[in-house]
Amino acid sequence: MKETSYWSRNFILILIGNALLFMVYNMQVPVLPLFGKKLGLTPAQIGIFVGAIMFAALLTRLFVPWFSGKFSKKVLLVVGILLYLLASVGYPLLGSFGLLVLLRLFNGLGHGITTTYFATSAAAELPANKIGEGMGYFGIGTMVTASLAPLLALAIVQQFSFTAFFLSCIGILFAAMLAILGTSQPKQPVIHTAKKAAIFDRQFIPQCSLVFILGVLMSGVMTFTPIYAQLKHLTAISWFFFVAAVAGVVIRPIVGRSFDQRGPRLVLLISTVLLTVGMVMIAFIDRNWLLVVAGIFYGVADGAIYPTLQAWVFKVTSVENRDTATGMFLNSYDLGMGLGAVVLGALVEDIQYQGMFLVLAVVGLIYIGLSLGLSRRWLA
Repeated sequence: MKETSYWSRNFILILIGNALLFMVYNMQVPVLPLFGKKLGLTPAQIGIFVGAIMFAALLTRLFVPWFSGKFSKKVLLVVGILLYLLASVGYPLLGSFGLLVLLRLFNGLGHGITTTYFATSAAAELPANKIGEGMGYFGIGTMVTASLAPLLALAIVQQFSFTAFFLSCIGILFAAMLAILGTSQPKQPVIHTAKKAAIFDRQFIPQCSLVFILGVLMSGVMTFTPIYAQLKHLTAISWFFFVAAVAGVVIRPIVGRSFDQRGPRLVLLISTVLLTVGMVMIAFIDRNWLLVVAGIFYGVADGAIYPTLQAWVFKVTSVENRDTATGMFLNSYDLGMGLGAVVLGALVEDIQYQGMFLVLAVVGLIYIGLSLGLSRRWLA
């Protein structure tokens, strides 16, 4: 009974709302770089445009303790989705680099709020001994929609227009809003802000360090693989993201159970090796089938590392400190994503796309050793 109690109406609606929001996010992953390229932006400008969302999300999460003390999670999720909507309406209407970055910052405010409170709202529905498995299933909702997102997004752009794409994003965001409006606010004990964890807590340095580097690696793949594949005259980029998402869906329940039983070390070892192999494969892609295979490696790694690190954070923090712990964790990831997009965009202008992906492969090798060292020392 206890083991399945988290499959409540609230948990399901939160899962659906989160999945739909991330569908929009993952639809934008392959399209926004192409949208920026169409507008004439340079690789460095595309990196700033795409990465700006992460910096805004990071700053937003610094106010998580204040938000939690003033508003319910439901209200905060509604506000976050509205900010996402504002950005999606503005993208096709504003064509200058400065205004696009400004809109991306608004998008980032919404991203910071929603990613924090979707995760903590879901975790609040889970029993302590099923955090890994429960968050794994929660992540499956994200991965299922992510598997459809690139195919849908690129098909809309190719068959219709960028405007039609943004209208589709708006419709999906309205559906996410309806899911959240359908949830009920659970009764929670009053938590005094003074007793909450600080914005920075050294307890979470291992997980946050690892997720920061993961963000750098992911930003390189998500931002520049579509353009690199286009330059290589490859047509399977949508299938790259599709198989990556499917691989992530398949691996997450396995990863969740492994974490609950053995902790993070084994999962991190296998997945970081696969991630490094995927980076090398992307650097040398010259065939569509190779791009698809690289997507499998990337998808398994992404589907394993992130939820393992997130479950690890939930495992070592108290229930009342989850909001602030989640904010620190997500800020580390978004800082990696944001800095990665900007720095790697500048790097591309010096060493080209293949050189940039080879640099990421070297970072992946370092990541293997770092993952093993930190998970051994700080094993949950």
